[in-house]
Order: sequence, then structure tokens, then C-alpha cells
Amino acid sequence: MKRLHTQKIFFFFFALFISTASVKAIYNDSYVGGYEEELKKFPCDYQEKIKELHTIYPNAVFVAQTHFFDWKKYKEIPVAWDDMFKVQFSNKSLISASAKDSYKTDICAQKGSNNVCSWYHASEEAITYYMNPYNFLNETNVFMFESLYSKSYHTKEGVESILKGSFMANKICPGSEKTYAEVLLEAGEKNNVSPYMLASRLIQEQGRKGTSSLISGTYAGYEGYYNYFNIQASGTTDQKVIENGLACAKGILKDEKTGKLVCEGNNWTSPYISIVEGAKFVYKKYVGVNDTYNVKGQMSLYLQKWDPYGPNLGGHQYMQNIQAPVSESTTTYKSYQTFADFKNYAYVFYIPIYEGAPNTQNTSCVPSTPVEEEIKITNYKIKDNYISGIKIGMSHEEFSNNLKGNMEGLTVTIEKNANNTTDKVATGDTVTLEKGSQKVTYQVVIYGDVNGDSNIWATDYVQVKNAIKGTLKLEGAYKEAADVNHDSNIWPTDYVQIKNHIKGTSQISQ
Repeated sequence: MKRLHTQKIFFFFFALFISTASVKAIYNDSYVGGYEEELKKFPCDYQEKIKELHTIYPNAVFVAQTHFFDWKKYKEIPVAWDDMFKVQFSNKSLISASAKDSYKTDICAQKGSNNVCSWYHASEEAITYYMNPYNFLNETNVFMFESLYSKSYHTKEGVESILKGSFMANKICPGSEKTYAEVLLEAGEKNNVSPYMLASRLIQEQGRKGTSSLISGTYAGYEGYYNYFNIQASGTTDQKVIENGLACAKGILKDEKTGKLVCEGNNWTSPYISIVEGAKFVYKKYVGVNDTYNVKGQMSLYLQKWDPYGPNLGGHQYMQNIQAPVSESTTTYKSYQTFADFKNYAYVFYIPIYEGAPNTQNTSCVPSTPVEEEIKITNYKIKDNYISGIKIGMSHEEFSNNLKGNMEGLTVTIEKNANNTTDKVATGDTVTLEKGSQKVTYQVVIYGDVNGDSNIWATDYVQVKNAIKGTLKLEGAYKEAADVNHDSNIWPTDYVQIKNHIKGTSQISQ
């Protein structure tokens, strides 16, 4: 299904909005602050969502775009909302015939060739839902707020992943010797606009089969002309949509009211020219910042749809389909997924905040002190600063993994004692557990391993024998390891138990 769009301004909202002069014009992403700095600018409910997203995209920055119109005031003036879906005023907010009934009015906006309605004027419920940024702050749809300026992480492979399964995938773009992906990358770099957005836009406009007459080059009266981005392709019938779009590609389309040429200078006689020049049009009229078309810039899919702060508020919308930002953000997300490290990219997301909108009322954010999960050890024995109950011969790796268990974020550090030349746990080893601001340290005790070499041998019972005789002084973990019968003393019974363990007639209990 090709996307519907229009550039005609049918109504004016100046009296309905607060001043937007304080909204910062954005020429690139260099001015944004760090994550913590930008987070404070969001309402509290939004902050919780942003924090969740930051755990997914830790290097991303989320920018609050404030000072937009008063949401409640806008909705209280029926004319504004009525104009959004009354055909005699505007075709700006349309929704697919496949949408649920409550999202459609009973007014058909466009019929297909079979004379069946394919697009309806959207209901107030649908507009309210799709216009509210808060509803789309999730792992996938947050990409409708992604900056559409060109980034270093945009690659040919990334563009190709978006085109995968389409008529453009790994194919030469007619009119050039480059693949479609290479042409889109070229167009993006030249215009400082995301080639990923351009690729997603082509998929949105032409579908994956690319059967539209707008790009066939064979439509009667417009042979040899192409309009890949469906620019100015609007109308109440399929025929009108196609002919307006191709007239724009040919440079002969006129404004119905003024008679002036709308696409003057266009001569898009190949897919290559159509894509490169169409991308320039998308940048000049929607992504970039210039006084001719759009003072503030529409550098996200969301802003391109709703235009909440342009010179004619709500009047400069790239697409009529109010669901388009959702579907395009999903396409973008899926393309990023093809890269193993995509969650670590330095994304910039611009998120509009409307005064009085849902989830913006709670403005007093009281930072709560997070309750840290206590470091609890349940699978080993803790006595004073000693840790025991460890199987003889256990490796440091297994011991570390056992300690971590299901405690997320726990760091385990093990330091071997001077006598331990193995990778096994031994008496006298030190283990440190850290989580957040908490830190605990224990000395390992393997009962019977008196000399700390991770084994129980004759040398161990000799040391216990000498300790009983008074010729050797045992201290700390080594003294505790010699008390194999756990009676808090070192007696001949300890010596005998170690000897029997070595002989195999009994086992020392850990």
C-alpha cells in the first residue's frame, strides 16, 4: 500500500496554540547534552520510560522538546480536531481501512480501483492515541523519534538490511552503476540525512514488490518518469494520486488554487535521479532547517507526520497516514537488529512534550533512593569472615559462578594465597563480592587443607601434628582449616580425621 501524503495547507491554527518561539531550531545533533542532563528535562512519568530505554540503549541521549502547544486547550476547540478529518478541510489524518472501527470515522478518504474504500478519515480517538509520544516509548517504536541526520553508524550493509526482501535488495539502480543501497547512502551523505530513513521511506512508499505505476516508467502520458518517494502524489482516487506524483516528477504539476508550478525544475527520468533528487526534496522540505519551508525542522519520523512546531502548526505533514511513524520505526528497528552491537550505538532521540498532555502532570520528581539487593550467600557457610562448605577440588570459575547464582550485577573477585599454584579453590584464598555500593570480603576455608595448596595431603596432617606439639603456630583461615571436627580446638582427633581422609576410610565434612 503506497503512503498518502500532501503538502497543501488547508487550515491555520495560530490562534489555538501558545507561542513556540522558544523551541530550539535544530541544525544537527551537536548541541545536545549528556544523558543525565537531558533526563531532568522530562516530566516524571516520562523519566521512568526513558530510564527503561536507557538500560536498552545505554549510549543514547533522549532530548525533551518542550514548549509545544497546550494539549488540553487544543482538544477543547472542536474546529481544530474536526478539521483534521473532515474531507472538505483536509486529508491530513487518514487511517487504513484495516484499522479497528473506533479509529475510523464514517467518511471515506480514498477508494481503490475496485471502488472500495481503502483509507478513512481518522477518528479523534485514533488521532489522540497516535499523536501522544508517551504511547511509543518502547524498544521498537522509539525509533520514530530518532534523529534523521546522517550518522557514522549508517552503513551500506545497514541500508541493504532494510531493503532485504524487496525489489531493491542487492540490485543495480537503473540510471547508475550503483546498487540501490549505494545510491541511498550517497543521497544521505550528501544531504546530511539518514540513509536508513530514506530506505525505510522507500519501503513504506513502494512496498517490497515495487509494482506502483509511480516507478514503472510506463504510465501513459508520463513514460520515462519516476517518483520513488511519492512526492506530491495525493488525491481522492488512485488515478489522481499517480498522475499528480508523475506530474511532479516531470516538473509540470501546478497548484490547483494558484496555478503556480509546485515541482518546478524536476526532470526525474530515471530511478537514480528520482531517488537522489527526491532525497534532496525530503531533506529541504522536512528534515533540515530553512526559512522557506520549515523554520524548526522535522528531524524525526514523528515530527514529519505531526509538525507540532512548524511555521504553520500541524500544516506541514509529509504523510497522511497517521500510523506511518509506527510502521517506519518498526522497519528501522528491524534493520538495526541485524548488527550485533546496535544497542550500543550513540542514538539521539527527540521526544516532544506537550503542555497538559497525559503523563505530563507530575512535574515534581523526588529522586528515590534505590533499595539495593542485599548480598546473600545461601549455598555456602559463612562464619565470621570465613566462607566454607566448598567442595574439595572446585575450580575458581565454578566457585565464582555458584556465588553469582541469580544475583544480577554481582561481581566476584578471587585472589589466590601464596601457596596456591592451581586454578582450584584453597584455604587462604580471598573472595570479594561487590554489588552497587555493597562490598564484602571472605577468606576461604577448606577443612583439612591446612597449608592452602587446594589438596589434603600428608603435609596437612604433619602441620596439624606440629601445631598440637607447639612447634608450629597456625593462624586465621589456616587455623580454622585444621579444626576439622568443628569443636573450636585443634586436637589429636583433628589429626586422625585428616589421616583417615587421606587413607580413604572417612571423609572430612566441609
